Amino acid sequence: MNEAKLPLSDGQYFILQLAVFGATSYFLYPYLILHTDGGSYWMPMVTGLIAGIVGARLFSGMMAQHPGLDAFAVVKRVLGWPGLLLFALPYSWYAWRAMTMIARAHAEIVSMTILHTTPLWLLHCTIPIATLLAAGGVASIGRAAAVFVMVGIPLTVGITLLGLSNLDFTLHEPWRATDISYLGSKTFYTSSFVWVGFLYLSSCGDHSRSPGTLWKPYAAAALCFLPVLAGAIYLPVLTFGVGFAKALTFPFLSKLDSISHYWLVIENLTAVFLSVVILLVILTLSLMLHSLAAALRALLPFLPLRFAYAAVGAGTYVSALLIPSWGWIEKGIWTDTPVRIYLVLFPSAVWLWSRLAGRRRQRA
Repeated sequence: MNEAKLPLSDGQYFILQLAVFGATSYFLYPYLILHTDGGSYWMPMVTGLIAGIVGARLFSGMMAQHPGLDAFAVVKRVLGWPGLLLFALPYSWYAWRAMTMIARAHAEIVSMTILHTTPLWLLHCTIPIATLLAAGGVASIGRAAAVFVMVGIPLTVGITLLGLSNLDFTLHEPWRATDISYLGSKTFYTSSFVWVGFLYLSSCGDHSRSPGTLWKPYAAAALCFLPVLAGAIYLPVLTFGVGFAKALTFPFLSKLDSISHYWLVIENLTAVFLSVVILLVILTLSLMLHSLAAALRALLPFLPLRFAYAAVGAGTYVSALLIPSWGWIEKGIWTDTPVRIYLVLFPSAVWLWSRLAGRRRQRA
């Protein structure tokens, strides 16, 4: 079957979105939510979920205007080259930065927890693996997603459930808090990176039979993953207390280290958990590489596809190695927030322009 015409079902889009949530949610997100103002942790989570569903709905509506085209082709058809430049250039910048920071962040975490003496250049092997997977096209990514998610999500859910065994529910402050002060907190807006996974599927819209309904698999994946995401935040709080949990860089990993049962065959739950998440990271990087290569091809139609993948993969690998510290990653995610919000809102401009153009044609 022609790769360009290979359809993806809503179930496959759901699986891809689950993989993205699994790769981006566990490490920096709990730290950011714990440091939002007001101490109401469930409220910023729910607000982010609602905002993500609205953003996915806008994105689906944009792609529904011209079924059979990806997001970049739709923007070019509606707004022309100026619109494509206004969308594809910021998208390329954001996707490249996000890939670089995701790859480096997970390499740092693996180095700090289980592979202390392994050099970072070797731990970044997720990038060339993801590049090869992305070069295989949507078919390869979809098949890998089915395997990775079938292995990864049940294990992560099971490990999260194990964390219920040593909780102290007298630490009930986060359950009662309903303060909306988080809306003025920088870390709340920084945490929005978790909810923009639909952006990474911008190059897969042409594989959908009904691009206008692509927000539904996203919403289903977000709702299914929300309890697990809440566990990554609340389990450390109900184990260590609010103050100590906030002092931890990786509160969920520290929570896993505190789990000890005589009947557990596996001694190091953290190592198992990280190994599973790395599979989801590879899949997410392949999606982002695929979308970034599509953006480059839209900007430079003469660029051979193989060269696009090679350039994106090599650039991401070198950039990840050049990141100086973990603090740089935290600052980088914050500085990318305006671009992230811009990309989420951009489909509104496309929709508005289409409506105005339709009215002009009717008057003519």
